[in-house]
Amino acid sequence: MTTVSKRRQAARKPAVKDEKFVVRFPEGLRSRIAEAAKQANRSMNNEIVLRMGRTLELEDEVFRLKRVIDQLLAANDGPGRHVSRPALEIHA
Repeated sequence: MTTVSKRRQAARKPAVKDEKFVVRFPEGLRSRIAEAAKQANRSMNNEIVLRMGRTLELEDEVFRLKRVIDQLLAANDGPGRHVSRPALEIHA
């Protein structure tokens, strides 16, 4: 193997082994992602990964905020005060 072919082979190896996963998009979603990626000067892959990561972070934050709200409501009710409130439903 020549030095040039060794360099080419080394260049093809990814620095990090990313996992691959095939996704089927509902009709119209692929074009929306493509347009969003184009507007942000990102590849579709980068756009998808970024948005999935943000979604997970936002879900974590919603969960944290629900716990804070529950704690505040419980503290406001105090001992001996029972106020019935419907459960909060937050849809992200």
